[in-house]
Amino acid sequence: MAQTPNQPSSGGKGATTPPPDTTSHVYISVDEPKRRKKKKRGSSKSSRRLIDIENRASKSLRRVSKAVDKGVKTYREQRDKSERKRRDGTIVDSYQNASVGIAEAVANSTPVLTDFAKALNTRRRRKEIRRLVRALPIPR
Repeated sequence: MAQTPNQPSSGGKGATTPPPDTTSHVYISVDEPKRRKKKKRGSSKSSRRLIDIENRASKSLRRVSKAVDKGVKTYREQRDKSERKRRDGTIVDSYQNASVGIAEAVANSTPVLTDFAKALNTRRRRKEIRRLVRALPIPR
């Protein structure tokens, strides 16, 4: 059967459309007390101290690795320069090139000792050192 513009399409045998919903629904909202986000707990003094030491140690470790990288880079540049200058220049100047690279690495990593000293310099350690010094006999 052909569909006409004023006739709704049928979905199959005996399909009818349901009547429009005439009932009204009532919704009740219940406000629950808002739960506050649980406050993040702080850390104890000792764990904060360990975190500080770890931060400083990782900083100094990074500094050392960067210094070594710069030293190796300097060594390779010097080696290539020696190779271009003369025949067997890499072998002849190997000690000199290595010393320049090592010097560069050591020069760039010197603040590491200061970083470790700062990490371990605490009030408690200073008090221990004072007690130790007071206990030493002073020769007269």
